[in-house]
Amino acid sequence: MFPAVASKTVEDVLFPGIPVRVECVSDSSGTLVVEAVSTGRPGRCPSCQKQARRVHSSYQRRLDERPLGSRRVVVRLRVRRYFCDQKR
Repeated sequence: MFPAVASKTVEDVLFPGIPVRVECVSDSSGTLVVEAVSTGRPGRCPSCQKQARRVHSSYQRRLDERPLGSRRVVVRLRVRRYFCDQKR
């Protein structure tokens, strides 16, 4: 009998507890590139505290991680910006 081994996804390892979807993982010249998209709920407006609903735009953040074995890991995370629809 072999002991049970828990299977972990890339999301579990790189983004524990954070809602993301990994779209692509590639290995290029010793660098592991992970491309992911934020799937979390929108935040609240810092002015009125209402939850945002309408997407304004998105942008990509690049996160350099520690080496994984002999490879460097780069995470490209696309996140959304939202509009606040409250009249000011």
